[in-house]
Amino acid sequence: MIRQSFDVEYYWRVIVFYNMDYNLLYYVVKELMQEGFLKDYVREVLCTMYSDAKAVTCSNTSRKVSIIIFNPHPTPSDYINSIVHEAEHVKQAMLYAYDVEDKGEPPAYTIGYLISRMYTVFKNIICNKCLV
Repeated sequence: MIRQSFDVEYYWRVIVFYNMDYNLLYYVVKELMQEGFLKDYVREVLCTMYSDAKAVTCSNTSRKVSIIIFNPHPTPSDYINSIVHEAEHVKQAMLYAYDVEDKGEPPAYTIGYLISRMYTVFKNIICNKCLV
């Protein structure tokens, strides 16, 4: 499991867990709880992840943080699809928190920024899958 954390300027913090390792579940649960997610919500997220979900995004708009959890994916293209999908959820949470309309250049640049930051980690995951 790989953990990545980055800030979107001073506006938002994003924490990403790639290739969830359920032997290390404690660390993911601890991070969710520290960021203000309630026990029932964390339990629901874990049930979703155990039930063949590819990924889940949890956003706390009051704390301006999103946590993305990815299960392992079978192919690079499948992983890329999930990464873009989950980045979109982060973007939506950010726009909602700052009351920004989802059209025009700011949202487009936001999704591009999120993907470019995540790319620094997921490119290695995808390249390793290509070698398998």
